[in-house]
Amino acid sequence: MANRIAGITVEIGGDTTKLQTALKSVNSEIKSTQSQLKDVNNLLKLDPTNTELLTQKQKLLTEAISETKEKLTTLKTAAEQANEQLQNGEITQEQYDALQREIIATEQELEKLADQAAESNAALQKISEVGSTLEDIGDKISEVGTSLSTKVTAPLVALGTAAVSTASTFESAMSQVQATMGITSDATSELNGEVVNTMDSLSDLAKEMGSSTAFSATECAEAINYLALEGYDTQESYDTLSTVLNLAAAGNMDLADASDMVTDAMSALGMDTSEASMMVDQMAKTASSTNTSVEQLGEGILKIGATAKTMAGGTAELNTALGILANNGIKGAEGGTHLRNVILALQSPTDSAATAMESLSLQVYDSEGNHRLQNLWRRFRHRRGRHAASLR
Repeated sequence: MANRIAGITVEIGGDTTKLQTALKSVNSEIKSTQSQLKDVNNLLKLDPTNTELLTQKQKLLTEAISETKEKLTTLKTAAEQANEQLQNGEITQEQYDALQREIIATEQELEKLADQAAESNAALQKISEVGSTLEDIGDKISEVGTSLSTKVTAPLVALGTAAVSTASTFESAMSQVQATMGITSDATSELNGEVVNTMDSLSDLAKEMGSSTAFSATECAEAINYLALEGYDTQESYDTLSTVLNLAAAGNMDLADASDMVTDAMSALGMDTSEASMMVDQMAKTASSTNTSVEQLGEGILKIGATAKTMAGGTAELNTALGILANNGIKGAEGGTHLRNVILALQSPTDSAATAMESLSLQVYDSEGNHRLQNLWRRFRHRRGRHAASLR
């Protein structure tokens, strides 16, 4: 990891420091937690149902998730600043790419910890319920044997098994959400100005979306978990889930990719959750009117990243530019790379390019310092057409 972020600096709270130094404290906490987890896991191999050890494991996993989220937040802050450093020639492309790999590795570690926490939580629940469950099963078997015929029992059992399986899968998905968020079942949060039970509200949200969209309640719960992995709270998940589902449906994408695309694009472009729906609508409209797909547009947006923040036309202009490039055979991440290079070249043009732009009276920025890319292209085409006409 140290090699991936060597030479990169980050400004946090007004102080500029090396990224390795900024992460030193949280990395130390992660190392300590992982050491304790390893010890607990070794003991659980000898006694897998020990409730004290399982409780300790759950606590340590919650701490590890919180620490890893903190690390990921710092890395993403550094990535935004590194994009500017790359543009200014302060770091190399290799350093920037290595930082992106470190972010991916940390996200993968966070997902792994969330999976482990969900499994640990499920194990604790099973152990606490096993006594009463066995007693209930004994009673029900006795009742079935004396009161129901085989012809009636068989279909009922099959139906019941399917229902229990579906409910169990949904509960497992919500259990993973709880583990990822690192909260208890009675935790509360604010939603639309009211204090609510977090897990009850998120469970209701998953069921509501499951009944009104093409996705099941379990799939919606999994999407909420992907948002939780990005650090989204109850209100943010509530505001963003429908956008993720719409993107997945419009682009024929799986929910994991759709969630990553929405959250990463919002982070890169500095957007609020309230703006996410508009961005997805623009992507869908662009995909339907140009030679590209929603997924390819998302790849392009992620590639261009924070560079697009300076575009005066916002995400509408960004999607339009990517659509134009797609119509010319430059799609997906390649389109994002080309567009980013165009903007960077306009920010710091060569002497000959600056002279040519001045001769065409082309102004790169508006009065607020934002790129006038769409107007720039339109004026350039107009003036180029006049010049071509004069040559005829």
